[in-house]
Amino acid sequence: MSAHIELRDVRITGYVAQGLIVLVAVASVLGTALDLSTGEARRDVLASLLLLPAAVAFAIWVRHASVNATAIGLREARQMADVWRASDVAQHDKPFEERVPSPWIKPWQYAFLAMMLANAAETFVDGPTYRTAAVLSLSLTVVAAALAVVVIAQVSALQRPERIAQL
Repeated sequence: MSAHIELRDVRITGYVAQGLIVLVAVASVLGTALDLSTGEARRDVLASLLLLPAAVAFAIWVRHASVNATAIGLREARQMADVWRASDVAQHDKPFEERVPSPWIKPWQYAFLAMMLANAAETFVDGPTYRTAAVLSLSLTVVAAALAVVVIAQVSALQRPERIAQL
């Protein structure tokens, strides 16, 4: 392909999103540890405050990565698996439907969904059940955050201009 493709640099928005996601996870760890040590359920106030900026940064990164993937793959990329398939120049010799997305995408999506369900369930329990629910919710938060950081890093690396120049 000899046409020049103009891409947005997703590395900076990726770094911001990753940093905020890590801060949410760290704040969740600290907040849950404080809740469990005092016996009071504060519901991770700092993590809750950081959640909106993290979500906005992630949404901006997803938007930019999707626009890039659409330009690279010459087809609309709406799901993260499609963003991966379109961005992976090593697979451009295969038909789009046969390209393989990252093996980290599905576990990240499932971990995020499980985290959201556990966070919701945590708000409805008290006493000894709260401790179990809080630890489960925290564990899923850390796993989902780690997987999100990995997926963001991988897609950002795939969309580096020097990789796309290989087209």
